[in-house]
Amino acid sequence: MNPIEKPRRPRDDGAITLQHVADLAGVHPMTVSNALKGTGRVSDITREKIQRIARELDYRPNMAARALVTGRTGSVAISTGPMSEHFYAHILHLLEAELKTSDYKMLFLRSREIGQDLSSTLRNNSVDGVIAIDSFPDLRELTRVSSKIPCCVYAGVFDPNDVITRPVDHIKVDLGDAVREAIDKLLSTCERVAYVVSNDIMSDVNEVRVNVYREMMVAAGRTPEVIKLGIGGDTSRRDLTRRNMVEYLKTNPVPDGLLCQNDEMAIGVYRALRDLGLRIPDDVQLIGCDGIKDMEYFDPALGSIVQPSEEMCALAWQFLQRRLANPELPVQEATLSARFVPRDSVKR
Repeated sequence: MNPIEKPRRPRDDGAITLQHVADLAGVHPMTVSNALKGTGRVSDITREKIQRIARELDYRPNMAARALVTGRTGSVAISTGPMSEHFYAHILHLLEAELKTSDYKMLFLRSREIGQDLSSTLRNNSVDGVIAIDSFPDLRELTRVSSKIPCCVYAGVFDPNDVITRPVDHIKVDLGDAVREAIDKLLSTCERVAYVVSNDIMSDVNEVRVNVYREMMVAAGRTPEVIKLGIGGDTSRRDLTRRNMVEYLKTNPVPDGLLCQNDEMAIGVYRALRDLGLRIPDDVQLIGCDGIKDMEYFDPALGSIVQPSEEMCALAWQFLQRRLANPELPVQEATLSARFVPRDSVKR
C-alpha cells in the first residue's frame, strides 16, 4: 500500500479557502463544508480525508462568508474590567474556553471609549451578541442610546443603584452575605477593623462592600475607618498600594483587622505589613475580595471573598446561546452567591 501523500499548501500567498481543500480532496466544496460541519451525507473515509487535509493546511473558515450564508458572525463581544487585574484576566480565559466549545470567537472590547466601541461593533453587525462582566455603566449607556437591545448578557456585581431602562438578561453576583461573614469574623477577634479602598470614589459610591462594612461597624458600636490609598482606578498597581499603605501605617494606629476592596490590593497590603515587621494574622488579620488563585500561595495563605467565576461564565454563555436561538424569550436572570474563604490570614 502506498503511503498517503501529504497535501501541499497552495503556492499563492492568499488564505486557504474551502476550494483549496476541495481541490486537494477531489470533491465538491459543498462536500467539504458538510464534512467539516458534521452535516450532510459524507462517508467516513471521505470525511476523515477532508478533515486531515484541512488540519494539515491549517484551514480556517471564512467568517465573513459564513455570516452571509447563516446570518451569524460566529463572534461574541466581551466587555470587562481592566486586563491588568488578574481577576478579569481569568474571567476572559474562562469565557474564551466556553465560547471555544461552541466554535465561537471572542472579540475583546477594552479601551477608553468602550461604550462607543460597543455601539459601533453592534451597529456594524460585527458580532452576534455581547457578554458584559462588571461593565454595567457601558451596558447602561448602550441601552439608553440604542433603540434595539442586542443579544446581550450582563453578569457581575450589581450595585444598589444599578438600573437599566430596558430588560436585559443578567446574572447577579451577590457579595452581601460573604462580606457580612468576613466582617463579623473580624469584629469578633479584632479591636480595630478598617476597610481599604483604592481611591475616594470607591469609598463614596453606593457599593455593597463599603455599605455592609459601614452598617456593621455602626451596629457594633464601632467607628468606621475607610483607608483611601489614592492609587487611582488601577488596583493592579501593587507597588503603589504597598508604598501608600506603609506611609499610612507609619502615621496612624495600625488596625488589627483589614478588609480590602479586592485581592490585588490585599496582596499589596500584605507586602506593606511585612515591610513594617507586622505578623499575619497575629498582629493584623487580612482579607481580600474576588478569589484569585494567587491568594493561596502566600505565607500565610490569604483569606478572600470568592466570586463564583466559573459558574458565572458558564451560565452567561448558556443565557446568550438561548437568546440567540430564541430572541423572544422572557428575560433570563439568576443570582449567584460569593463565599468567604478565611484561610490562614484570619484567626481561627
